[in-house]
Amino acid sequence: MRLMAAAMAILGAGCSTTTVGRVGDPSAQWWLAEHAGSEMVVATAGRSDQDGVALQAISPTEIQFRTREGAVVPIGNVARLTVVKHGRGALDGALVGAGLGVFLGTVYGLTRDLSNYERSMDCTIICNNSDAAEWAALEFGVLYLLVGTLTGAIIGHRDILDLR
Repeated sequence: MRLMAAAMAILGAGCSTTTVGRVGDPSAQWWLAEHAGSEMVVATAGRSDQDGVALQAISPTEIQFRTREGAVVPIGNVARLTVVKHGRGALDGALVGAGLGVFLGTVYGLTRDLSNYERSMDCTIICNNSDAAEWAALEFGVLYLLVGTLTGAIIGHRDILDLR
């Protein structure tokens, strides 16, 4: 159980995409255009993060950030923008969870002791460690897939634009 908790903590910390650039750079403009309708978290120089900030285009060349209360965040003070995507986080979590589950299930199946029945000639499903590894990989893979999907959906995938 500790291993699953540690894996999900790594999953939560590792699911992000970071783009670095200045406001006028093509990579930053692409990031801003892609996330124009999304709610953002804005980190400004010398202040705490502000949640619920929306990108607003005043003209084709001028943008600004507005909080839920309507206050304008000056673009020159913005150090980092973060958008959380929960659907993408669920996909990330599913992939990491399934991969980790299959790996751990295979290791467990190959190293576990077989019962007397499993070692006998009358065995039906699991007759050796290879069979045990296949079944454990399937069982662990499905379990970790579900846990990873749920964890990823809750935590979300973070798309970050670093403007420093």
